[in-house]
Amino acid sequence: MVPVDNPIAERRLTVVDDPGRSVVIAIGQPLEVQPGEWACPFTIRGIPEPRSDRGLGIDGVSALLNALHAIRFALEASGVRVSWEGGEPGDTGFPRLMHYAFGFAFSQRMEQLIDEEIQKLVDKKTRAGQEAPG
Repeated sequence: MVPVDNPIAERRLTVVDDPGRSVVIAIGQPLEVQPGEWACPFTIRGIPEPRSDRGLGIDGVSALLNALHAIRFALEASGVRVSWEGGEPGDTGFPRLMHYAFGFAFSQRMEQLIDEEIQKLVDKKTRAGQEAPG
């Protein structure tokens, strides 16, 4: 496994069934590989098959977003149930990202559906006299 030199971010996850065990994710800085092609390296240690890979994109932001997507996918595929500080058991702390390959209209519709569901939960908590999450 190739380490990420000078990571821009790291996250340490706790293995739910073995709180003394950690899964560590390191994310490197996106770099331009050639004009119009960027790569964002990452490593995942502490899963059965440690992973060193990269997200690719047309610029640094898309490479970073694709790396975050790949990290979430690798964690889920590993079968290791983890949690992060502030998260619930099974929550990797890497949210699902809206995929843009299906076009802008699709992304807008998915975001609208998510917003509607969030509003339903806020309304329900408000009616129950609970404070809605910030």
